[in-house]
Amino acid sequence: MRQATNHRSATGHLLAILGLVLVLGIPQAYAAEDITGDWDMAMEFGGRANYATLSVAKKADGTFTAKWGRDDLSNVKFDGQKLTFERTVRWGDNEFTLDYVGTLKGDKLTGTLSSDNGEFPANGTRIKPKAPPIGVWDLAYSIGDRDVTAKLIVSEKPDGKPDAKWASQMGESTIANVKIDGGKITFDRTVKFNDQEFQMTFEGTVQGDKLTGVSKSDMGEIPVAGTRFGAALIGKWAMTTEVDQGPRESMLTVYPDLTARQEFFGGETPVKDFKFEGDQVTYALELGFGDQTFVINYKLRLQNGVLAGESSSDRGTYKMTGKKVQQAASAAATAPAGSSVVGKWEFTRDTPQGTRTSTLTINPDMTGTYTMRDNDTPISDLKVNGNDVTFTIVRTFNDQEFKMEFKGKVEGDTLKGAFITDRGEREAVGKRAK
Repeated sequence: MRQATNHRSATGHLLAILGLVLVLGIPQAYAAEDITGDWDMAMEFGGRANYATLSVAKKADGTFTAKWGRDDLSNVKFDGQKLTFERTVRWGDNEFTLDYVGTLKGDKLTGTLSSDNGEFPANGTRIKPKAPPIGVWDLAYSIGDRDVTAKLIVSEKPDGKPDAKWASQMGESTIANVKIDGGKITFDRTVKFNDQEFQMTFEGTVQGDKLTGVSKSDMGEIPVAGTRFGAALIGKWAMTTEVDQGPRESMLTVYPDLTARQEFFGGETPVKDFKFEGDQVTYALELGFGDQTFVINYKLRLQNGVLAGESSSDRGTYKMTGKKVQQAASAAATAPAGSSVVGKWEFTRDTPQGTRTSTLTINPDMTGTYTMRDNDTPISDLKVNGNDVTFTIVRTFNDQEFKMEFKGKVEGDTLKGAFITDRGEREAVGKRAK
């Protein structure tokens, strides 16, 4: 009896696998590790956490280049798993070299930096564009004849799950079940007002720096419009401080949630007490080694796309200016209407049974559908960063769920990439349907 049961179970499992092959196709090769992109490197010096951005690129001839912050690295090599490079640090008239050896596994880079003075861990996590809803939003809506404003703060918990807070003069709000899918955000909201409690849901869509949504309850629906707070400030700023020894360069990065880091000599330090009020920007930077601490206070003004002001410490006050050099990653994570990826794409591939065609449709609101054999499947986790496109397809066959990811790039009227499953990856080329 047990043998018959096991036989039926094995047969069902085999049919499920065959169904997956028919639906998704047989991957032709296992996914290779990809070192290219930006990495958030974490280290520790003198008992203090220190960070840096490692950027790796691959040239047309197959060799690699890399930067540590703004500085070029040398002898960059990657064999598909192991990354090595040399970093030369210059401080005044002093110069020394650090050697890095690291191992890549998925989105984690584990390694060490070493010199004649010893070695220390230097581990990295791949930097991914933040979901478009992440950030601070100024909301406006109407309740009856009353105009209401609110502040919505969308962030990530330490485990990467989304979180949100809603503050307004109309009671106290508690938010739960926050979900983000591409540019869409939904959550449940409980409002306590004048000894009464109301249950609501919220659905919103982000396009650039605009949030359009609706708050629903048993009493009806309320349209909500939002604008990203601090949009003009978010991004990377090339800062110049005029000190006695001459101009000193640094990089200030302001993230969508209005946290920030400042980079000096390749190392990044999280800033403290970051505030943006009107056109005034203030924050503090705490530097040090061991028990010794050195604090720099910044007072800047944002006007006409330029930061200008001063930095002050026990060593004096110095003028400084900043110019934006790059938008934050999340600003490009949602493609506006008219983006190069919006439209219909047709994929064809040759099989022993003949040519098969599937269709990918991406809408201006960053929703989409993947169609194969007249079966429509909504895509999820759609992300667009410039011409880079990623999304996920989840299909069910015989009560089993199968997941397939796509990673590719738009090149004119061609979408080149690969479909990736647990069994490996299959190259895919889509042509824009006319």
